[in-house]
Amino acid sequence: YMVQSSPGEIIDLLHHHNADIAICTEKLEHDDKLVIMPCYDWHHIAVVPKAHPLITTPISLERLASFPLLTYLPGYTGYSNIEKTFSMAGLTLDVTLSAADSEVIKTYVRLGLGVGIIASKAYEPDKDQDLVALNLSHLIPPSRTKIAYLKQQYLPSYLQYFISELLENAMMESSLECHSP
Repeated sequence: YMVQSSPGEIIDLLHHHNADIAICTEKLEHDDKLVIMPCYDWHHIAVVPKAHPLITTPISLERLASFPLLTYLPGYTGYSNIEKTFSMAGLTLDVTLSAADSEVIKTYVRLGLGVGIIASKAYEPDKDQDLVALNLSHLIPPSRTKIAYLKQQYLPSYLQYFISELLENAMMESSLECHSP
């Protein structure tokens, strides 16, 4: 079974042998007890209601920072890239609402509480027709989701298969993105 949790908690579960693998973007960089495999890269988008002023002019960090921001909790889903980008630009990242889940963020964007910054993969055009997705890949560097497991741990064949399917799917999706017009 799968458990959704914070990256720190997932890593703790691995180290205490309460999880077999971890799939996350944050908190994996400097753990020498883990095998860490890059899975796929992705970028952030801003989501806003259809009549929002950000839609009418080119988006910049300064313009983005002038609105209340709704995004992930620190340690979740590329938050460190968002924070680093604002800091390097000399801007304060003033987050009005933090959540672990992009659906919560989109709900509060719909309620008019601010501009959501979420993973591009969390935007579903069919489901989110009332929101506009604004590409932030030119402002915020891409994030990388990784798969990790303990170096000394035996992985059963079903887990090896699951990991290979994730990696193969990510590679195919990346290949499609590279060849799209």
